[in-house]
This record gives sequence, C-alpha cells and structure tokens, in this order.
Amino acid sequence: DHIAGTLGVGLRDRLEALRWLEPVDDDYVVTAAGTKAFERFNIDVEDALASRRRFAFGCVDWSERRPHIGGALGAALLKLVLDRKWVTQDLDSRALSITRLGRRELERHFGLRI
Repeated sequence: DHIAGTLGVGLRDRLEALRWLEPVDDDYVVTAAGTKAFERFNIDVEDALASRRRFAFGCVDWSERRPHIGGALGAALLKLVLDRKWVTQDLDSRALSITRLGRRELERHFGLRI
C-alpha cells in the first residue's frame, strides 16, 4: 500500500532533497516545511502519526535496492497519486503506471523526473 520501484525511490529522494523528510535511523520524520507542503496535498501528518501503524520508514525496494517510503505516510502518498490520477494501478498486480498528467505534476510539485 505504498509506492515502490523507480517512482517510490525517486520520490523519497526528492522529499529528502526538499527537506520535507529527514531520516532518523530507519524511520523518517516530517519537517515543519514538509508538514506545510503535505497539507497542500490534503495529507494530514498529525492523523498519520496518530494511526496505529508505523508512520514512515525506509522500505528497501527489491528492484532498486534502495529505500522508498513505507508506513502511513507512504500509504497517504499512494492515495494522493491515485486520487489525482498521476498514476494508474494495474488491476492484476501492484504495478503502477505514471500518466502523462502525473509526469507533469510530479515534476511541477516535487521536481521529480521519471
């Protein structure tokens, strides 16, 4: 229930570069700038922190061999990109395809080029 692969790893890299996330051991904390940025996308960091599941952690991607974001924040980011139709999900697998709109918006909002 989170974004893996090239997109997931690239998004994690950009969130760190933008200083929205800071790594702490195997977990991530959201900075004040990150909280404001996520609010613009209707991602409530406080709600995600209050959930029963782990908030945000580095989940090593088997294909990229680098971490992407797992946990409640990772699930919220997946919901964001699906709801906004930036990606589509294959009905028979967990595979995601980035839409033309998604390529444009991921670059515009996150500086992410895939």
